[in-house]
Amino acid sequence: MAERPFVLLTQEHCPQCERLERMLAGPLKGQFTGQIEVVHRQQRPAEFEALAQAYGIRATPMLLHRPSGEVLLGPTGLGEVHRFLGR
Repeated sequence: MAERPFVLLTQEHCPQCERLERMLAGPLKGQFTGQIEVVHRQQRPAEFEALAQAYGIRATPMLLHRPSGEVLLGPTGLGEVHRFLGR
């Protein structure tokens, strides 16, 4: 399987993570699901920590565009997320 262009770092007990996940499934209707690799802190701790260290991430959620290395920290709005993922 080819590497997905986006990564979502997420974790348990994170209201902002839950909000972003609902946004991706609801208003965005899952249109980006196949493009996003979800790295959950509790389920994949080594990968989560490696990415967090590589990009200086100290909070979740975080979206990463692998090809450019661009990071979107704590996305708050639907438009912001759609623009980031719609490249």
